[in-house]
Amino acid sequence: MGVPDGSLVLRRGAGASWQHRLAMNDELHSAHGGEQMTARQAQPQEAIPGTGRSLSERRSGSWRDELHDVLRAVSGGFIFATPLLYTMEMWWIGVTTELWKLLLFLGFAFLISLGLAHSRTGGFKEDSGWFATVEQAVDVVAVGLVGAVIVLAVLNRIQLGDPLESVLGKVIVQAVPLSIGAAVANAIFGQRGERSRQGDEQRGEEQDAVHAFLADFGATIIGAIFLAFSIAPTEEIPMLAAELDYAHQLALIGLSLLLSYIIVFASGFGTGQGTQAGPFQSPLTETVMAYLVSLLVALLSLYLFDQIELDDPLGRTVSMVLVLGLPATIGGAAGRLVV
Repeated sequence: MGVPDGSLVLRRGAGASWQHRLAMNDELHSAHGGEQMTARQAQPQEAIPGTGRSLSERRSGSWRDELHDVLRAVSGGFIFATPLLYTMEMWWIGVTTELWKLLLFLGFAFLISLGLAHSRTGGFKEDSGWFATVEQAVDVVAVGLVGAVIVLAVLNRIQLGDPLESVLGKVIVQAVPLSIGAAVANAIFGQRGERSRQGDEQRGEEQDAVHAFLADFGATIIGAIFLAFSIAPTEEIPMLAAELDYAHQLALIGLSLLLSYIIVFASGFGTGQGTQAGPFQSPLTETVMAYLVSLLVALLSLYLFDQIELDDPLGRTVSMVLVLGLPATIGGAAGRLVV
């Protein structure tokens, strides 16, 4: 039965008391208001044409996708450029080369990134239009510059009191390989979610905790050896270790753990991270345990290449292990992605 008209209610209640008529009118307005509110609540948010998602979902998804894209660029940059970050000649070039030449060098890196971003396999985003290509190239250079500043500061290669030209030179030189590495992120590990660490899981065969632990443990060792062995014999390791104080050592530990987490869990290169049971499978425990394994690989590498001895001071040994632990951790994280 429908709700009666307001005038009809007033006419029917003409003989009633004014309190009764007022109560009947309140009920009428409440009923009409409830129907309108229910209609508004039941009406769904209009979807954006061609997307199948509402505006709020599109905005939240866009921010998440943008963050994953940037983290993917960071991952690709450090995986590609880590050996060059530990090269003494790269530091000298940044100090001795004229600034206009370094800017020209950075411009070439921008053009290379532009071409890679427009290709089907390069870049670090899924879009390949011209506007998205230019945006990717700019983002790639920005990621390289910011990453170079962070690494050089953590390794105590640049300080607040250094001349501006020296700092700019070192940052630009190190930003070039980081930018190129960011530009080839998709070429290294595929598009978002295209390659998964859990290969058996994609085929419907879930690994148990023991096999998953052994797979990640072995991949971490192999990846850490791949990078650590190429850097351990160089003179840069003892040189860097001698100039690190406690604050820089703590920053180096934090950067190593952060990059390991970003590469494996936050970059979106794989789709099966952290889905299996076991002590080595959650993001926090896997990151910490993989870092400890990488430090062990760094220690053995330094000992095998006669960079440290059993009777060396403990502080010197720890500092050298932490310095080599950064590339070993990056290599171990990359190794866990490809198993």
